[in-house]
Amino acid sequence: MIDLDPAYAAPISGFLALIVVVVLAEEIRREDPGTEKMRRIASYIEEGARAFLSREFKTITYFIIPLCILLWIFLRWEISLGFILGAVSSLLAAYIGMMIAVKANVRTASASIKAPERAVMIAFRGGGVTGLSIIGMSLLGLGILYLLYNRDPELLVGYGFGASLAALFAQLGGGIYTKAADVGADLVGKIEARIPEDDPRNPAVIADQVGDNVGDCAGRGADLFESFSDNIIGVMIVGLAFTSIYGYKAV
Repeated sequence: MIDLDPAYAAPISGFLALIVVVVLAEEIRREDPGTEKMRRIASYIEEGARAFLSREFKTITYFIIPLCILLWIFLRWEISLGFILGAVSSLLAAYIGMMIAVKANVRTASASIKAPERAVMIAFRGGGVTGLSIIGMSLLGLGILYLLYNRDPELLVGYGFGASLAALFAQLGGGIYTKAADVGADLVGKIEARIPEDDPRNPAVIADQVGDNVGDCAGRGADLFESFSDNIIGVMIVGLAFTSIYGYKAV
């Protein structure tokens, strides 16, 4: 029987989850993306989503780097390192959530024409990629830092701060863009031009679909990553406080 240190369970589990993410993403990529028109519209949405996230990530960087330096100067390098890793991991979770949504959307629509049960499976795998990537990166990042910091959970607060900051920008920026594009598409398309709702002839509809991806997928992915990571860190710190008083009876 292998005597495995429980502290290694988290990073190993996170690594295995990311392997499953790669497998599921590849299975989605192999699915039929549909007709030429479907592929063209999907490419417009993907291009717009990439442009939005690229600009948003640059803006977040202007805040992350100065804060990282301040944390290094006034606190400890461990907190500063955790801060920047948490922010990068949160943004990566947002990017993965957005990109897999764009890929899965068009393939789900294509499969629903031929086999509805296949469409459900593609959509389920798309959600699985986002969920497992969030959990996997959080466990992997926290597990490695925990071992690196000699198992001191109080030094992990920087990781939670970084994830929270990135999630704040992703949620607010994506939400504002989503609602602005939605209102613009309705005003210009349905009211002024008399174009049916969600008609691709209206350019604002593409922006609306981009907003759905960057707000509901990218923003939600960063938010879930931040919530999951902060919950783990909070429980570890509270548990440390109780065990220091009551020992293992606190469990």
